[in-house]
Amino acid sequence: MTYKKLSGIDFFKVMNSEKRAREWIWRTRFGEAGFRCRDCGEEKYYELQTRIEVRTCKGCLKQTRLRAGTIFEASKLPLLVWLRAIHLLMQGKRGISALETKRMLKLKSYDTTWKMLHKIRVALKDRDERYRLKGLVELDGTCFGRRKSGNQKPVLVAIESKDWVDERGEAKVGAGFAKVSVTPETRETIQPFVNQALEKGSWVNTDGKQSYRELENVEVDYQTSQNLIALDGWLPWVHKFISNAKTWLLGTHHGVEAKYLDRYLAEYTYRFNRRHDPDSLFHRALKACTLAQPRTACALFG
Repeated sequence: MTYKKLSGIDFFKVMNSEKRAREWIWRTRFGEAGFRCRDCGEEKYYELQTRIEVRTCKGCLKQTRLRAGTIFEASKLPLLVWLRAIHLLMQGKRGISALETKRMLKLKSYDTTWKMLHKIRVALKDRDERYRLKGLVELDGTCFGRRKSGNQKPVLVAIESKDWVDERGEAKVGAGFAKVSVTPETRETIQPFVNQALEKGSWVNTDGKQSYRELENVEVDYQTSQNLIALDGWLPWVHKFISNAKTWLLGTHHGVEAKYLDRYLAEYTYRFNRRHDPDSLFHRALKACTLAQPRTACALFG
């Protein structure tokens, strides 16, 4: 699918009313027709001015609420605010902090803004969990945060190598899709991550830690060198991903709470995985938000 590029200025000009926001969400959920009954498949509907977020099927009269079954379901925020927040989160590789989002969207509450962004991040995480890596995959672990402050978490990162052709038609090898899990670097945790993130039969390049050497369902090759330059050459995409992610967390968010690290990394990984098609980022993220299961505040922040 081809997506129209919308700069920040263009997007805010187009997305200028609650009505326009509703139209975009209807189309994102049901296609250009804006409606398709889940029960009978009818695309024609009734719409009342007194219930502007509800469409009634002309075939079976079943009602569909716009927010139902999406991350917007229990929210009292205008949909216009949600869509603008998704765009701000996706418009650049550095993302945006909750404080800056609050300022740009002229919201009154930092807490409301912060929770809204976290709901979006969870939706992005849900979307990426559907995919599996294949072929040649780099796998390594690291720690994010500071141990002295008790705000440190271990993280596993896997990235596939992918052949592609550049704008000149030249064959290249680069990083493909990435998968991340906030989990210890042990045999008991690495194997479930590999089972969930990688296709069976994938080739795994990793370092010489014993916990990686006897992984099942994949072919493992490893290097035991203590030379960081040599390991960077052996695991170039994973090490670059880790370095850039740490720089991003410090630069944009000035560090994050360890218990929410997985959500911030989900946002970073989502953009990374779609970096070759930046025009699609907002549209794909909005789709992810309409497909994600609604979660209560207690489940997300309790």
